[in-house]
Amino acid sequence: MEDKITLNESVTMTVHSNHLFYSNKKKVEDLLSEKDLDNNNLIDIFFSLHLVLELGINNIFRHIVSTDFKKQIDRHKLEKNIDNISFIEKTILFIYLSKFNFSDVDKATNYHKIIEKMRSFSGIRNKLFHGHSISEISKDGITSKSELKKKLNTDNLQKQIDDFNFITEGLSFYLRNLETTFTEAGIEQLINTYLTFDFIINK
Repeated sequence: MEDKITLNESVTMTVHSNHLFYSNKKKVEDLLSEKDLDNNNLIDIFFSLHLVLELGINNIFRHIVSTDFKKQIDRHKLEKNIDNISFIEKTILFIYLSKFNFSDVDKATNYHKIIEKMRSFSGIRNKLFHGHSISEISKDGITSKSELKKKLNTDNLQKQIDDFNFITEGLSFYLRNLETTFTEAGIEQLINTYLTFDFIINK
């Protein structure tokens, strides 16, 4: 799938493949429409929801930095260097180093929590990605679960969804208050492309 983002009067960026982003959004949407979720469903949702957030944020910051950057540096080399920074570190740098004109300082202070929530949000996915044990051990009629196995439940799923919504809302707020060369329409296009959560059906 191809996305064409018009950022300002002189810059339009075409992203030729956002397959991972859109396919994982669709996977989350389809799985959440199921009545009963087993452990495998939960694993897929935790993993895919994280991918959607990470890919969306990386796309946004790639657009922002490469468009507003003033030095004459090859755009693809610049993007490669940006891509080597984790999406959480990108967010921290964005919040602390960008210039904003906040319409509501209290909201800005509240949305600062997205940094902490992003670290928490990434926890389950990182354990899944690195192959942490998902197991139960039964002995003498007593069953114990591994740490990751305990996290695979609908309560933690709802927390992930709530954190996803808060993070995307917070980043949207910061983007709308950012001092940038982007047009208002360009900012809204980025938000509507990469920070929407209308595909999430709360369980």
